[in-house]
Amino acid sequence: MTYEEELSILNAILEFKIPEIAEDTHFWMIRTKRGYFYNEFIGKKFVALAWNNITEETDFSDESKEGLKDSIVLNYPEIKRPSTVINKCNSFINEVKENDILVIPSEKSKFITFAIAGEYFEDESKTVGVEKTVINRIDHKDVEINDVSCPYRKRRRIIPVRTVKSEEINYSLYRAISNYHGISNLDNYSRYILSMLYNVYSYQNNINIIFNVRKKGPIGPRLLSGVLYGATNYLCDIGINEAKISAQVNINSPGPIDFSIVDIYNWFSTNYLPILGLFVVAGGGSFLTFKLPGVPQIIKDILTVPNEIRKSKSEAEKLELEVMQKKLELVEKIKSAGINPADLSKSLNDIICNAAALDVQPIETVDINPNDVAEPSEEDEQEDE
Repeated sequence: MTYEEELSILNAILEFKIPEIAEDTHFWMIRTKRGYFYNEFIGKKFVALAWNNITEETDFSDESKEGLKDSIVLNYPEIKRPSTVINKCNSFINEVKENDILVIPSEKSKFITFAIAGEYFEDESKTVGVEKTVINRIDHKDVEINDVSCPYRKRRRIIPVRTVKSEEINYSLYRAISNYHGISNLDNYSRYILSMLYNVYSYQNNINIIFNVRKKGPIGPRLLSGVLYGATNYLCDIGINEAKISAQVNINSPGPIDFSIVDIYNWFSTNYLPILGLFVVAGGGSFLTFKLPGVPQIIKDILTVPNEIRKSKSEAEKLELEVMQKKLELVEKIKSAGINPADLSKSLNDIICNAAALDVQPIETVDINPNDVAEPSEEDEQEDE
């Protein structure tokens, strides 16, 4: 590793910030008509909802509900519960807000794309007639999955963030995604969703740190307990009450190990961000969004840096001196928090060794070839539009 790379890592630790998720963020699933519109949604960066007779001009007041129900049944005689349709459309138009987080499944939920919700808009060329014609062809399997465009009027721009295979997500989230509603609120699954998007984040004054495990196949209990034990010891060593710490482990591998520290962000943000940054880097260098092979040795060196640094003159020596000064600065921050750096050595070493064995990697966007998305199957026939 070069001194430039080492310096970038040390600066990242010293300047470590935790992404804050707004407390009013909501989480939604938007389906894709059995996968028919998945590629279009992701490629053209929008999502859409059915029932084109309902628009942003629709009156959703209680006084208008009965007339609206009649309109739905008249245009879509197959609908048995028009009230449900009204609620879904109201959610899509009025309740989904910009910067909410969307979960978008492909056919059979083989792939899951996470996206940030953008502004609402409408395509006025998509009439009820256009919608019914296209959906009828899909329902009768008269069109291929990549040969039809979404006929829905109600749309919302999106920023795709990450696409994963379904086996990588938490089982409870997968079950929730498997329902057949065109739009569903997933606020109860916020932790599972955020653990797929961020290496570390703060939400509702809690801090979550994600170890993105990429090791394939079975994980032995000693290995799993080793990383849990090392992480817990480190957090306790820097003064966190163990009662505030919990961990969620995805039973699948690859998958996330999610450490949650409750009701702690305000305390951390004023005292210990670089110390937490040291912990996150030890667990795979994950908040850097890149991984360098020499990171573990840098972490070990920080805790053994000499108190005095010799003077250097050559350019190479000046860079080496700057690296040493950054290490010393970090050590001083640890000491100023009332922590002996030597006390962190064993727990950090445990984290480093076990994270390496688990192949913990930074979370990053996974590119999925749209041609990998298969055709709809009989199992998906009941999906709500």
